[in-house]
Amino acid sequence: MTDLLIHDAIVVTVNQEHQILKNGSVRVTDGVVSSVEPTEPGDRDSDAERVIDASGKVVIPGLIDAHRHTDFTLVQGLFSELSGDELLKEAFALYHTAEPLLGDSFFEAAWRLACLRQLTHGVTTVNAMDFTPEIGASAIGASGLRGVIGPELADFLAPASAAEQLRAARRFIEAHHDTHDGRVTASIAPGGEAGCSRALWEGVAELRADYPDLRLHTHLYDSTEADTMAAGSGGDDPLDLLDRYGLLDERTLVTHLLHADRDAARRIAASGAHVLHCPTVYSYFRAGERTWFPLPALREFGANVVVGLDDPFWFDSWDLFQEAKHARLLANFEYGAQQWSSYDLLKMLTIDAARALGLDDRVGSIEPGKRADLVVVDVDTPRHRPYSNLPSVLMNTVTAGDVETVVVDGEVLVEDRSVRSMDVESVRADARRERERLRTHTGWETSLAGSTPPDESLLRRVAPRPLLRAVRQYGRGVVAQHRW
Repeated sequence: MTDLLIHDAIVVTVNQEHQILKNGSVRVTDGVVSSVEPTEPGDRDSDAERVIDASGKVVIPGLIDAHRHTDFTLVQGLFSELSGDELLKEAFALYHTAEPLLGDSFFEAAWRLACLRQLTHGVTTVNAMDFTPEIGASAIGASGLRGVIGPELADFLAPASAAEQLRAARRFIEAHHDTHDGRVTASIAPGGEAGCSRALWEGVAELRADYPDLRLHTHLYDSTEADTMAAGSGGDDPLDLLDRYGLLDERTLVTHLLHADRDAARRIAASGAHVLHCPTVYSYFRAGERTWFPLPALREFGANVVVGLDDPFWFDSWDLFQEAKHARLLANFEYGAQQWSSYDLLKMLTIDAARALGLDDRVGSIEPGKRADLVVVDVDTPRHRPYSNLPSVLMNTVTAGDVETVVVDGEVLVEDRSVRSMDVESVRADARRERERLRTHTGWETSLAGSTPPDESLLRRVAPRPLLRAVRQYGRGVVAQHRW
């Protein structure tokens, strides 16, 4: 018995043959795609448990946000008009005050709102690195999404010691890896060369040895001082640091690489590590004014490059379609036109991202035997039709507002733009309440016209130990430039 049948759709399979069915049907049984075939007349009268008429619409694999921090979902708009350095200082301080002042309810509301937004934007899988991973695992599991989550380990940037953070990471892995019917898995997530001590890297290497199947997810080459910061933990440069601890291979995800050079691109590709590119956060604050993501070299050497949205508080975005478009435009601006084709970009959001996360045998394309993570996109509107070159429509014209239906593991979580798997009003009410508590407890002034930090900097209200450790290790300039 077919559980779900989607018929009369344009099906962009993203399979190895790059197959696109002009008028296709997708059948799902027990959460698995059982067939992808041209639509037959009988499909329209099917007795499947759920039948979706997708006439004039496009079915694509569910989108994968390859790099996300989620804790601060509720601060959207607070930092948007600050400079990069100001934002970093206020963000550090706000995080260290939010937990004791606002408690778990603040982060629970943030994670639930994030899950709601991901669903409504066609994101079916998220790869997250956060300080509240337990809350995240529960929220993702309850919402029906798929997620890879790692506790962010950064003893220079957080009050807990390396030993305490590593013990907590081990507890998280034991408790939450491969839970919620396999939709939630764990990763090992050191913050990067800027935030981790030698002792923490040594502990990360032990975790990696004990849990060899987990992805290692980290930031790399965030600043011009990356080599100096790596030297503090015993490496000649960030890649050498990872390599010395046995952490650089096909299970490794390296994020940003803003200041990496051609040789670094070659070494990354040779190792099989995957690159998580988040272009908009850097262009928003002009951090790449003198240098930029080394795309041509990464492409030349064959590295797998995928796209993530990063922190919601940097530029307040949740739209992966638009992020892919930004990736293309910024690359073309820096290096010349046609850096990526439209189909390249679509693969980056689907099958290539699934490969980076080690999930490509389960998701990332629409083909028999894979889990049914699907998105139905409405392109039957005057804004899109008439068209040719469907991949270009998906990557240049479509936005998250065109997402109509979202399916994860064969379960219809969003249908006709209505979220079925979450209590939307409860999520919104909790978010409003916690946002107001944030304003009350921290002194931020917010209005329709904008947001203003407290008159007295939050930095003066918090224990300085985490910030001072980083300052002593690397110098004040490095802390100001680190992309936390």
